[in-house]
Amino acid sequence: MINKFFPSNFLFILIMISGTMITLSSSHWITMWIGLEINLMGFLPLMNIKGKISEAEASMKYFIIQSLSSSVLIMSSLMLYNYTLSWYSMFNNSMLSSLILLSLILKLGGVPLHFWLPNMTKQMTWLILFLILTWQKLAPLFMLMLINNNLNIIMLISMLSTLTASIMILNQTNLQLIITYSSISHLGWMLSMIMINSSMTLIYFINYIIISIPLMTLLNMYSNNYLYTLTHKNNINKLTIPSLILSLAGLPPLLGFISKLLVLITLIELNFIMLSLLMFVGTLIGLFFYLNMTLMIMIKSYYLFENYATMKIYKLTMMINILSIFIFFNMINIMIKYAMIIFN
Repeated sequence: MINKFFPSNFLFILIMISGTMITLSSSHWITMWIGLEINLMGFLPLMNIKGKISEAEASMKYFIIQSLSSSVLIMSSLMLYNYTLSWYSMFNNSMLSSLILLSLILKLGGVPLHFWLPNMTKQMTWLILFLILTWQKLAPLFMLMLINNNLNIIMLISMLSTLTASIMILNQTNLQLIITYSSISHLGWMLSMIMINSSMTLIYFINYIIISIPLMTLLNMYSNNYLYTLTHKNNINKLTIPSLILSLAGLPPLLGFISKLLVLITLIELNFIMLSLLMFVGTLIGLFFYLNMTLMIMIKSYYLFENYATMKIYKLTMMINILSIFIFFNMINIMIKYAMIIFN
């Protein structure tokens, strides 16, 4: 399996997708757990797609962490069933529901249970890193939406995720670690709304995917996983990567800013003033690093525009990011306010 993509890997991709779909379409807690395990069994072979020792080590770490969180999840669910004799309304015991909550946070890699995620990302390919930071978070986020208590714990985790990731990202030179800590920070913003307005969490998640797909594709093509390689000569538009990075950081008026703005407006309307302030400070700390990063890319690099066609490929991506404040803000705001009317 050295540097090859075998047709059997399409089967593993199908298993991974079907496991997530089982979790998303289920209303029974045990079936959701089964979907998580099927997803894990399909994803682990994909982590060893090139057969490297580092990939095998990362996949073993991922298996141990996911197995630990799944064990806590199913044991807590069984104890809650013994307490309530129901699989559908299991959240009457605050201690056991907190264990379920923490097991899902461990799957997501949220602070303070984030220790395994940065340790793994340096050993992964960009494709596997993208899947872990996006697709693999979809099912646990959906399960968190079903837990209707422990709001204080969720708010504390969201605040710690935003602040800790923004501080840890400072002075990082590995691009995969930078993207990982950025994902943990964005996870904090998503968790802050998951028990208040789940549709806003979904919109934030979709916006994060829209920004991450072209950014990780370009970093995979034009970098060697380290920050200094972005200053080397290449033939892409020198505004493409900086615009995507600043959009990921949430600089207005780019696409990433819209999601943060809507979350801040909602939190302030609900009188979560201190939480909003601390998350805003955490974003400013991260933005300081991203501005230094883009300054280095734009000033210290020597870009060659060898072919104008290479600039056209990413023109739509730049336009979506730059004009998003004018195009998408009102549309997303209306969708959030009238989501139930629109879907019904």
